[in-house]
Amino acid sequence: MEAADIELIKALIPFNQMSEGDLQAVLDQSEIQKMPKGKMIFKRAEEDNKVYWLLTGSVDLLDEKFEAKNRTAGEEVTRNPIDNNSPHRLTAVTTEEARVLVCDRGTMAIHMGGGPASGAAEEDVEEGVDWMSTLLSSPLFKFIPPSNIQTLFSKFEEVKYSAGDVVIKQGEQGDYFYVIQAGRAKVERSAGDKTAVLAELKAGDNFGQDALVSDTPRNATVTMTSNGTLMRLAEPDFQSLLMGPVIETVTMDEVQEMIQQGDPKTYIIDVRTPKEVEEDKIPGSLNVPLLLLRKNLSKLKEDAVYVCVCDGGKRSELGAYQLNEKGYSAYVLKR
Repeated sequence: MEAADIELIKALIPFNQMSEGDLQAVLDQSEIQKMPKGKMIFKRAEEDNKVYWLLTGSVDLLDEKFEAKNRTAGEEVTRNPIDNNSPHRLTAVTTEEARVLVCDRGTMAIHMGGGPASGAAEEDVEEGVDWMSTLLSSPLFKFIPPSNIQTLFSKFEEVKYSAGDVVIKQGEQGDYFYVIQAGRAKVERSAGDKTAVLAELKAGDNFGQDALVSDTPRNATVTMTSNGTLMRLAEPDFQSLLMGPVIETVTMDEVQEMIQQGDPKTYIIDVRTPKEVEEDKIPGSLNVPLLLLRKNLSKLKEDAVYVCVCDGGKRSELGAYQLNEKGYSAYVLKR
């Protein structure tokens, strides 16, 4: 490879964190492919032992509905691999002549983090992921204006933790949203003298948004179960860049019109407790308390629209956020 190409590659993720030796070892097993306009790089749902980076040109990324997002070399997001998933979640097609770096996935895994391990034992170091691409694949990003994406990622900061470190503590006020770049963690909730493990988190997972959306104390404790690296976003940036575009409000008149149209079918979900609903039930609404909403998502229809309501507070916003986060279409009822 030419020196100019190597310098370009050094700015890409995760090459920018590799030692010179690991970088050279990966590049020895890699190639830069020149592709004409209209060339399919890979196809959605196919297994792939290669990883791809866009060096020059542009590509369209098509989802299952053939809706396309364009990526042009030089954009912040193209520092990351193109759909680093196997099987692929998207189809990638060049929209102009392009040059694409193609690396072997197994070789990448061997040399990821091959530099000094910050004093940790080798077996304690967890493999990292391309956290930006993972986050971009979330359904939430269909709401985020493209102009916001680069600013959003620039606001994240890297924080390293050791096994046993408490990242967030139940009962404390929320201050950050987190994405796990490398490592593992567990989510626990305490009630009285009992503590239950709610979830095990791995690289690529995110947490901490509930307290930021609902403006209530943390509802669980998250503890690292391995050494790891987290990317965190401060509350003001989360509110303006991520939460703001996701939460949309509708009036009751608008909801009634949506229900009458019936395509897609619209449901009102009341996220208050059953006792609260008894005192002020909205005709035709379904009662799914907020704490049980995530557990019941699989029972909802994917092709429907959901309007969340509470007592005018923040619970309905968190309900809508959780639904949109999982790919449903949800709004907040303005009361």
